[in-house]
Amino acid sequence: MWQEYVFLAGSIVIMVSLIPTIRDEEAQVPLRTSVPSVAVLFVQTLAFLSMGLTASAAGTGMGFGLWTLIAKYKS
Repeated sequence: MWQEYVFLAGSIVIMVSLIPTIRDEEAQVPLRTSVPSVAVLFVQTLAFLSMGLTASAAGTGMGFGLWTLIAKYKS
């Protein structure tokens, strides 16, 4: 399905945009921002897996991982 690759591409763009936040030693992201992002990405990953969209699940799973790091180290 071509839609799966659109979802994956969107996830990659979002992940690349998070890299400066992760690398910035002074960056602070409120938990009110990071925790909902972690929760939504986790649920989306499960939803994509349940539909057999493994590339999309991998993309959102990586986003989930990045937001988890932000929540842990930047909040």
